[in-house]
Amino acid sequence: MNGTVDRTRTDDGLRQQEWHRQRAWTLRLVLLLIQGVLAARNLGAQNPPIAVNPNRPTFASPALTTQAGVAEVEWGVLRSALRSETSAFSTPTLLKLGLATDLELRISTNGFLRFGPAGASSVTGFADVALGAQWCYLHQDFLGTDQTLQVTHKFATADAEKGLGSGAADDTVVLIFSRDVGASHVDVNVLYTWLGRTLANGGGRIEQPAATIAVSHVINEGWSFGGEVYGIGGTPSTPRTVSNLWYAGYKVSPRLVLDGGIDIGLSKGAQRYSAFAGLTYGIGRFRRL
Repeated sequence: MNGTVDRTRTDDGLRQQEWHRQRAWTLRLVLLLIQGVLAARNLGAQNPPIAVNPNRPTFASPALTTQAGVAEVEWGVLRSALRSETSAFSTPTLLKLGLATDLELRISTNGFLRFGPAGASSVTGFADVALGAQWCYLHQDFLGTDQTLQVTHKFATADAEKGLGSGAADDTVVLIFSRDVGASHVDVNVLYTWLGRTLANGGGRIEQPAATIAVSHVINEGWSFGGEVYGIGGTPSTPRTVSNLWYAGYKVSPRLVLDGGIDIGLSKGAQRYSAFAGLTYGIGRFRRL
């Protein structure tokens, strides 16, 4: 009996330690975000105009990176109707810091989450936080494409007991190919993720491939539109996801771009539909060129 109590206390202690480690990582990332914003405000008036490079609202990322020395933020709201008659809400956020030409640092999260069936109490909290980097290693190859490597580590900062996260860290590698064709732009992403599993679920990792193709077209100086088809491989516990997304974008200025659209699931593993809106904003420069 005493042995069982001791093991329970040990498990509780380990969970507490893991919880504190996760919160410490979250605090460090938030502080980095604040420092970047403050530095950008101080240097913004000393350099050439900023032109943002939106990654949202598509699942795909473009090959080109944020301007060197520039901080950009992408933020949006997303509401999904799931096939389980449950709704989901999130505020996807991405901070991009142009560390050098063709190299950016990326801090991302799905922000505030709310899940719940219609007419019932919802589960709320904050999503996992991810840290990544993107390097455009080749411009204009023999096919006219730009090629980029992106790597991301997701920290298990969300409350897994509430179902807001898996409780384990993930790692993702993405190969990105982009090309302009007249007034249109094409992004192709090939992704591979190693999904972590908690000890309670057997530990180890599960491999999950994904791929997407996105096409956008500029109508005039302000307006653009685009579409995307993407697929995410299934795992032993989740079915395959196939979906398609359509959106319109409006460039208020080179520094601010707005977007909105809908994402319609094509497979049983996908949501029924999602509606979204958001923006990409050039905060400013955090260092001189």
